[in-house]
Amino acid sequence: MAPVSAVRVHQFTASLSTRDAVSHHTLEVDTLLRQLGYETEIFAQHVHPDLRSRGRDYRDHDGLDADVLLYQASTGSPVADYLLGRNEPLVIDYHNLTPAALFEPWEPHISAELDFGRRQLARLARRASQGLADSRFNADELEAAGLDDVVVAPVLFEPPPLRPFTSAHVGEPPTLLFVGRLSPNKCQEDLISATAALRSWIPDVRLKLIGGTSSHRYEAALRDHAVRVCPGGVEFAGSVSETDLADAYAAADVFVCLSEHEGFCVPVIESMAAGTPVVAYAATVLPETIGDAGILLDDKSPTNVAVALERVLTDCELRAWLVEQGQARATTFSPESSRIRMRKALSAAIDRCV
Repeated sequence: MAPVSAVRVHQFTASLSTRDAVSHHTLEVDTLLRQLGYETEIFAQHVHPDLRSRGRDYRDHDGLDADVLLYQASTGSPVADYLLGRNEPLVIDYHNLTPAALFEPWEPHISAELDFGRRQLARLARRASQGLADSRFNADELEAAGLDDVVVAPVLFEPPPLRPFTSAHVGEPPTLLFVGRLSPNKCQEDLISATAALRSWIPDVRLKLIGGTSSHRYEAALRDHAVRVCPGGVEFAGSVSETDLADAYAAADVFVCLSEHEGFCVPVIESMAAGTPVVAYAATVLPETIGDAGILLDDKSPTNVAVALERVLTDCELRAWLVEQGQARATTFSPESSRIRMRKALSAAIDRCV
């Protein structure tokens, strides 16, 4: 094997942008690669102006040589087609692809991109030498696509700073929180319906939705739904600063997630770290991410969700147990422990390629 210092690892992603989980992970991986002694650069189809010192257009890579290519796979992209035409060993770090059918009624062009990404993933899996995945759920998908050797290494993220708990117990109405883009797979309409059902018993409970939007059509439908079934009970906060996000976690009484599809779900970990109990629909990766540290529901009908939320809001003993279990669970995904696991996984994957 060549000395580590001589090994060139070129990392690729569809987009390198600010306030994006895959982009943040990509930048963290770049830092780890440098710490390990590899020569590395990032290439992307889209590079945010604020990150041009960290990444280059993938078309600039034509004519360059690398010892290993590392692809952060999360959507369909011309970047994947470019990598399929290269001869260097390829490592895939898989962050999951939302099923195209969930976007089809709202944003057909996004649905087509995701469908394209699935087809690319099958070709990439056959082409790749090694695979990494955020979760066992993602690893299973990558293996099903045709890549036999996949190691689970958690997504790298930096949680917002923790704040002292300041919730409804000091006189404010009970607050339910969800953090994530307004997106069909995240099913915010179910959150609104569950809040409306809960307001039959706790009239002043409110739902706060934090996150930008993946579909303006879906957002418009959500806002109409909120006005019809839960007037005055839903706040669309949009994208917020890290400080405001930390304040929101501290002020929330319950973090509730009724998503149909997640590949890891960083906000669940952030909530548990902040001491916010979690109630979630037991779909896709969420049982794996949450473990035994939250309430997992097999039925997300509004009344069933409302019953679970009411119990967390009123049962002090249950709440205290959930807080304790959640904080313990969150430590297993701390930035420090995640970097250690990713450093080991990266080093092993690259060593097998060179």
